[in-house]
Amino acid sequence: MINLEATAVTAPPGTVVLDAYAARSCPVKTQNAFNPTVVLQAPSEGASVEANEALAELFDGGAQFEAAVLEQLITSCRGRVVDLRPLSSNTPEVQVEACLRAMSSGAQVIIGGRLPVDLSGHRVGSPDLLVRSVDTGDRSPAYHPVEVKWHRIIVRSRPADDNAEEPRMLRYSTLTDPSAGAAFSISGYELRVGSRASDFLQLAHYHRMLEACGFGAQPALAGIIGTDELFEAPVVVWADLGEPQVRTFSRSSPDGWRLRNFLEHYDYEHSFRMKIAAVAQQQTGRPDRDPELLVRPIVNKECPRCQWWEHCLPQLDPDDVSLRIDKSPLDMREIATLRRHGIASITDLAAADLDQLLEWYLPEVTHREGAEGRIRVAARRARMLLEGTSFDRETAGPIEMPQADLEIDLDIESSADGRIYLWGFLVQQAGDKAAVYHEFSRFDDLDDRSEAALAADAFTWLRSVVESTPSVVVFHYSGYEVAKISELANREQDELFGWAAAYAEEHFVDLLEIVKAHYFGVSGLGLKLMARHVGFSWRDDDPGGLNSQRWFAEAVHGETAELRGRARRRVLEYNEDDVIATSQVRAWLRAQ
Repeated sequence: MINLEATAVTAPPGTVVLDAYAARSCPVKTQNAFNPTVVLQAPSEGASVEANEALAELFDGGAQFEAAVLEQLITSCRGRVVDLRPLSSNTPEVQVEACLRAMSSGAQVIIGGRLPVDLSGHRVGSPDLLVRSVDTGDRSPAYHPVEVKWHRIIVRSRPADDNAEEPRMLRYSTLTDPSAGAAFSISGYELRVGSRASDFLQLAHYHRMLEACGFGAQPALAGIIGTDELFEAPVVVWADLGEPQVRTFSRSSPDGWRLRNFLEHYDYEHSFRMKIAAVAQQQTGRPDRDPELLVRPIVNKECPRCQWWEHCLPQLDPDDVSLRIDKSPLDMREIATLRRHGIASITDLAAADLDQLLEWYLPEVTHREGAEGRIRVAARRARMLLEGTSFDRETAGPIEMPQADLEIDLDIESSADGRIYLWGFLVQQAGDKAAVYHEFSRFDDLDDRSEAALAADAFTWLRSVVESTPSVVVFHYSGYEVAKISELANREQDELFGWAAAYAEEHFVDLLEIVKAHYFGVSGLGLKLMARHVGFSWRDDDPGGLNSQRWFAEAVHGETAELRGRARRRVLEYNEDDVIATSQVRAWLRAQ
């Protein structure tokens, strides 16, 4: 039955209600939002401009993907689809009433529904989709929440444990019949649980709201439609929110950690933020009388694009561990544990006796596998930062590098939707200082056919070079190039593409793997860091893969021919600089 007490449209003044992003986000955001003494400052001029543009583009890309998926769902779903997005400009009362009416009528799919406010649970939310569960008989229809996400959600399975009762299976439904009851199963793949945990916390929030208003389904399944290309069209991938699969800290467990399900994990995080909000609401600006706030800022991946960053940054010591160590950073619990024991800065961490530290540290961070190695690496980075050292050599003697009559450095550029629009090659005869840049590019909105045609041009050229030269080695930095060539070959099933994939697998050399075998970097071992270390500078003031995606978009859709031409030149120069940087890192490694 519908729970009428939970069908409120708006919460009374002063009532704490949290949206679906609270439990999955930094708890300091909740604290700032409910603290009446905190005033949201306008972003500082300068550095924030690029971040704001990148964030806007991120949302634009996600919105376009979501719109395309939903349109495909509407046209292909065999069941009744109710699209409530046109009501988004109406009052909350109208939106909630329409959503309740659609659920009560048993619509198979509801798009853009606004759920009733869950007053007892202190929740508000609007899932992308609601998909009807199996027939519930005389009871009200039940629904599973589904979100559309502009990222991948599927990964190849790890080998099953010897004691596993059955192999891991991925459950998915097509957009023709997106219900969980019509799901197919496929082996060899599974959900990206660890890296996408925030998605499942968001879905758990919606599930709790559905339960509160009488439309919750059992089992507690939830779906995600991601950008994975495992299937020919988008699919709904299903997760059981009640299945234990999240490693969390536990004092009561003999091992110090316990596998919990996403509903348990969500309930804890939601409850914690409710406590944070309650204390934050009591702040009056008088430290002598106000209760102590429950959390302090800890730098995390959300900070660069967070509206509260300008408020949190001044609260951090310039040498705060979470601020200074940005490569393989310690997580919030790890940082909080160090702070409780007086280790807040990189100076503190560098001076700490690690053997003594581990005695009290490890029992508090059992939620992380490899916690000892993580803190030792962090301490090493702290020492390097204090010494001003960017890279440490970990081996001695010459660094062995493959050599050939002709050496080619390769770098590719992709658009925001993952299409390869530029193949850049720097060609150099062994022993020569001079090198020639060859590029194969297409500045258009690409589809499978045009992307493949461009790749075929690049592969045809490369094959002719290989077949006419006694020995050739192709260098690249990271495994992206080889992975994309393999992906294209699997998709196209063409002889030329098969040759390219086989040649890349056997004759391409990943410089990053060589660098990792010999060096440790305080901020990592990325190409930009290594190339600048050896003295190379990019022509562009702000080079980077995400920026190049924006330049490509402008090269294709710029308002004037001048803007399009300027963006095109910027992309080509950036790519040429990338392959030159690769060649200079290669030369530097040989000289060591």
